[in-house]
Amino acid sequence: MKITAAVLRDPAAPYSIEAVELSDPGAGQVLVRIVGVGMCHTDVVPRGLSLAPLPIVPGHEGSGVVEAVGEGVDGISVGDHVVLTFD
Repeated sequence: MKITAAVLRDPAAPYSIEAVELSDPGAGQVLVRIVGVGMCHTDVVPRGLSLAPLPIVPGHEGSGVVEAVGEGVDGISVGDHVVLTFD
């Protein structure tokens, strides 16, 4: 599935908006169509100090609608409105 994402490829360069290939959710995973997402200090840190290998797609505080669920997911269904937080 193709999605549109802000991608950081170089900590000295701006984020770029790109089409990115996203795999289907695996066991225990949920695919959420993001409706809104915040950008906080943990999303800005990689610009000066890369804590993860680049490229990265920032954003861990969001809300959206469940599009698909992987095997073994209970209590969440396609169409549910959800809030995402860092875990």
